Amino acid sequence: MPTSIFASNQLRPELQTGLKKIGFSQPTPVQEKVIPLLLDQQSVVVQAMTGSGKTHAYLVPIFNQLDSGLHHVQAVITAPSRELVEQIYQVSRQLRDASSLQLQIEKLSGGSDRDRQEHKLLRTNPQLVIATPGRLEDFSTKKILNFEHVRYFVVDEADMTMDLGFLPTIDQIKQRLPQTSVFAAFSATIPVKLRNFLHKYIRDTSFIVIDNPAVIAPTIENDLVDIGAQDRQNLLYQLLTMGQPYLALIFANTKKTVDELTDYLQKRGLKVAKIHGGINERERKRTLRQVELGQYQYVVATDLAARGIDLPGVSLVINYELPRDLEFVIHRIGRTGRNGLSGTAITLTTEEELPQIEQLNRRGVKFNLMTLKNGVLVARKPYQARRHRRPRKEHYNGQLNGFVKKQQRKRKPGYRRKIKQAVKQAKSRRPKA
Repeated sequence: MPTSIFASNQLRPELQTGLKKIGFSQPTPVQEKVIPLLLDQQSVVVQAMTGSGKTHAYLVPIFNQLDSGLHHVQAVITAPSRELVEQIYQVSRQLRDASSLQLQIEKLSGGSDRDRQEHKLLRTNPQLVIATPGRLEDFSTKKILNFEHVRYFVVDEADMTMDLGFLPTIDQIKQRLPQTSVFAAFSATIPVKLRNFLHKYIRDTSFIVIDNPAVIAPTIENDLVDIGAQDRQNLLYQLLTMGQPYLALIFANTKKTVDELTDYLQKRGLKVAKIHGGINERERKRTLRQVELGQYQYVVATDLAARGIDLPGVSLVINYELPRDLEFVIHRIGRTGRNGLSGTAITLTTEEELPQIEQLNRRGVKFNLMTLKNGVLVARKPYQARRHRRPRKEHYNGQLNGFVKKQQRKRKPGYRRKIKQAVKQAKSRRPKA
């Protein structure tokens, strides 16, 4: 009996060889659980954290089933951003080449020449297509893509797909697929709205959750830093220069903030790159290439990078501000501590943001409460002491105190309004200092 699904007789020998070549000997928990189900043609919804190995969890069974002798689309993978499409495309090519499989793989996404993509698609007749939902819907509507023979349909980063408003597009695509095709959705989180959508195609029993009670990988030191009265930009600079991170990712919420932080840090002497949606495709690719070559030690980015870009060697992540959607905190932090390596994540916060921090705690995101003193991060007391202070009583004159006490009693409708008006009038007559 094989000790690993990678050594199973269910897998083609050339695929087993390819997995060994790229260093895959023992599967991750998500791969161990999902690969056998997809090999058995079972549809699944998988919830697993970022960096859990879910890409190979669906690529391995797909490659095992693809027939290079049939020149039509047999599998479709969709991802919500062109960066994710590019990432999956590169990983799939690596596995194909290592396995010496004669398969055609094509990627389709916005930001690239549409006509060129169309001509290449018609010329190559790929077995596997990796695409963004919009471009996939466009090509299928215009009959450029034929889904008649599709055996696997994978939705990667399903929660981000929902956040970007692509669920109706996914629904349209799914309607055009054969009823016998295997459906698989992979997501770091499965909010209620997403679960309700997926119920149309998947039974509850097909939902797989790879347990991760801490949500954040155990290899990550996850700190929460109290800003207090400090300047936020200066605090960021101090945190970045305390040690020597191999590569630091700083997340901000808007393109404007990213631009401002990049300018500020560059003026302080740091070599900083920036990534956000306002940068054109060519410049963004050049920047990413320079980062991978080690030409930049610091990258400031919007959440585009948290979900769409996989930069190797990120040793430090700093949340310059909390995102509007708190789920993005998990994805941001997950950019470090990958593949068993250690990493540090630091989230800057204020006392006013305590409700959001408590929400994250309830979701399993646990923080070490820290503050920066004399250039060193030290543990700090929780905010609770301040929260339990008794509110200062406002001292009114005798007449106002009477009104306030009356206001606290239960009265008939209209009485509370009269009391409020009386209090207001009394305040206006009060002598000013």
